[in-house]
Amino acid sequence: MNINNSIFFALAEEQLAEGRRVKMSLRGTSMLPTLREEDVLTLEPMNDEPRVGDVLLFRHDGGHIVHRLVKREGDTCIMQGDNCYGTEAVTRRDIVARVVAVTRPDDRVVTTDSPEWQRTSRRSLCRKRLRNTVIRCFGRQGRRQLRPWYFAALAFLMWAPLNGIGIPLDNYIFGLRADHLLHASVFIPCTLFIMDVIGKRWLVWFAAVGIGLLTEGVQWLLPYRGYDVNDLIANALGVTLGWVVILAIKRKGSH
Repeated sequence: MNINNSIFFALAEEQLAEGRRVKMSLRGTSMLPTLREEDVLTLEPMNDEPRVGDVLLFRHDGGHIVHRLVKREGDTCIMQGDNCYGTEAVTRRDIVARVVAVTRPDDRVVTTDSPEWQRTSRRSLCRKRLRNTVIRCFGRQGRRQLRPWYFAALAFLMWAPLNGIGIPLDNYIFGLRADHLLHASVFIPCTLFIMDVIGKRWLVWFAAVGIGLLTEGVQWLLPYRGYDVNDLIANALGVTLGWVVILAIKRKGSH
């Protein structure tokens, strides 16, 4: 028999308040790969303080969510799904229960104190911290802060007299000249840092290629730097790689 979510969770909270365990089937993909749809969660009442890494049932915006506790700031608990970019900030009073076991569709039971679960949780937290760091650095606000530093570094690398400081840029790495690899590498983030300034995605590529042409054109005017059409090609390849990555991320985020 199917019952309304609000009725189910009201009954579940009554059972938990009486000190009983509750089971519920998981819906949604926000906790992939740790938890999957059709997993059956065993929940127990919160008799102690939640710990970072715990998977918890909590109230949020009039509903109930099962996500992982990723940070604790006093009475505020920061929750995040293992497959989510966003977070939920709730109070300790909003936390209803802790997941203590998971029954997989093949009837295999994994308890949260088992080595398997602990390994999965550690990997999830490491991925989440890395992803959150990347988002902080390269999200919209991070890009705004890093943009002038990136273009200052780009100008230095393209126009400074690097030939005079003994860097062997004419060496070969995997059959490719080191200076061509350098050109391609430094232009990969270029589209990322101008995408907020130029609205249309196809224009972002042309603008970034134009920056590559500009930097190489200025090198032609500098007596201590050399103009090389292969550098132009390397710049365009780096821009194209960065642009394709951005398109792939945008497309994934839209699904």
